[in-house]
Amino acid sequence: MGVRPSRIVDPRKKKVLLDKRLESLYKKAKQLEILCDIKIGMFFFTPGDQNIFAWPSLTHATDRVKNYLDFFDKQRPIKMVKHEDFLQSVLNAKEGKINQLEKIVEKKEMEYNFNQLVEARKRFDELEVREIKALINLFAVKRAQLDERAKQLNENVETKIDSND
Repeated sequence: MGVRPSRIVDPRKKKVLLDKRLESLYKKAKQLEILCDIKIGMFFFTPGDQNIFAWPSLTHATDRVKNYLDFFDKQRPIKMVKHEDFLQSVLNAKEGKINQLEKIVEKKEMEYNFNQLVEARKRFDELEVREIKALINLFAVKRAQLDERAKQLNENVETKIDSND
């Protein structure tokens, strides 16, 4: 088992430990700056105490924080989206997908009912009002497809007659 940390009461020991930890943290920050080509600014303070520790210096750390906040304010309209807007866009996309699936299901169901009627497996009086209305729409679509096919066949026949002359 590891050593459980406990609160240090002696102010001198606190100061020594804080200095050691801060020095270690400063070294790590400097390594990160060099290795990752980034800018780091850190502030440390104790509540109720006037001392503020800053790295690399108070002015450099303040400038880096200001640059970060300025960049963030400029990029916010471009990169950030309100959570509510994001969720609304997800909801709209899902609703659109659901509507597409409902239309596909309705079309398949009507084609199935149409085939059941044609094959005499189902009687017309067994259908619900909704199914009858959908079948009327299906008949209209089928009629339009038949008319289009008849038009294409007539054009083909006319083209053959013209080419034979």
